[in-house]
Amino acid sequence: MNQSIFENCSSHYPNEILFENCTQTSSPCLLIKDLNTAISVIFYAYYVSLSMFSIAALANFYCLCVTLPLYFEMEAESKKRYIFLVTRCLSCIFMVIAMILSTAVFEELLKPNPANFFLYAVLNIVSNTSMFGLLGSYAGLAFLLYIGVMYPMLFKSLITLRFVYIMVFLIYFASFLISIPTGIFQAAIQSPGIISCNLKTCVPWVNLVEFIVTGVCLVFTIAVLFFVFISLVRHNRKLKRSDTLSSSASSMKRVRRRLGWAIIAVIFISAAQIIPYVYLLDVAPHDVKSCDGFYKANKFVGEVIAGFVESLVWIFVFLLDPIMNIFCDKKMSEKVNGQVWLIRLEFRSVGNRQPPTDRCPNL
Repeated sequence: MNQSIFENCSSHYPNEILFENCTQTSSPCLLIKDLNTAISVIFYAYYVSLSMFSIAALANFYCLCVTLPLYFEMEAESKKRYIFLVTRCLSCIFMVIAMILSTAVFEELLKPNPANFFLYAVLNIVSNTSMFGLLGSYAGLAFLLYIGVMYPMLFKSLITLRFVYIMVFLIYFASFLISIPTGIFQAAIQSPGIISCNLKTCVPWVNLVEFIVTGVCLVFTIAVLFFVFISLVRHNRKLKRSDTLSSSASSMKRVRRRLGWAIIAVIFISAAQIIPYVYLLDVAPHDVKSCDGFYKANKFVGEVIAGFVESLVWIFVFLLDPIMNIFCDKKMSEKVNGQVWLIRLEFRSVGNRQPPTDRCPNL
C-alpha cells in the first residue's frame, strides 16, 4: 500500500485525497494547509462581501433619496453644488451592484465561456465608468468649491447650471469612452469570447494599460483635491489675519471636511486599485482541484486574502461616502435629523399607548 504524502502532517483535511498524486513538492503539509486556508477565506469573504455590499447599496440609495428632493426644491444657484452629490450616489450604487454581481452572482452561476463574454463586458464597462465618474465627481465638486470661495462673482456669472450639466456629461462620457476598451479586455480575461486573452499574450499588456490609465486619473484627482484644499485653508487664514472672517465660518468648515473626506476616499480607492496589481499581475487563475493549483497554494492564499482586503477597502468607501455627504451638508443633516426625530416620536407614541380594556355591559 502506497504511503500518503500527507501522512506525517499534524492537521488533515477532507480534500487531501484529490492531491495524493501531487508528489512534485517537498512541503505537501504546508501547501494543503495554505490551500484550505484560502478555501476558508473564500467562503467567509463571499458572505461578508455580499452582506456588506448590500448594506452599502442601501446606504447610498438612502443618501440619494435624501438628496434628490432637496435638489429639486432648490434654486439654480444652489443646484450647482448638489449635482455632483447626486452623481456620487449614483456612481456608488452602480459600482456596488456591479461588484455584487461579479463577486456573488456571476462567479457562482456563470462559468467562463464565449456565451457569457458579453455579460462580463457590460458589467466591467458599467463598473469602470462608475469608478472614473466617481473620481470625476470628486474633482468636479472640488473645482466648483474652489471657484465659489475664491471667485464668488465669477461663480455666479460664468458658472451657470447649464455649464455644470455639460461638465457632468463630459466627465461621464469620457469615463464611458475609457471604459469600453478596458472593460472588453477585462471580460476577455474573465471569460474568453470574441477576443482571446491569456497570461502569455495580452494579460500583462491589458493590466499595464489599465494600471496606467487608472493611475493617471487617480493622480489627477488627488492633485486637484490637494490643490483646492490647501488653497482654501490659506484663504481662510488670510481672512482670519485680516479680521474679515464672515459668519460663513461654519460653512467653510463643512467645505474643508468635505474636501478632506474626498482626499481620504480617493487614497483608499488608490489602495483598492493597487492591491490587485501587486498580488495578481503575473499570476494565472488557479484550479484548486488540480496539482498545478496545489503547487501554487502559497500564492493562491495570498491572492485570496488580497482580494478580500480589496473588497473591504471598497466597502469602507461605499459606506462612508453617503455618511460624509450627509454630515458635511447642513440641509441634508437637518433633513436626516428631522426624519430621526419623527421615528423616535413614533416609537414613543407606540410605547405610550395603553392596551384596550374589555368592558362588559352590566347584566
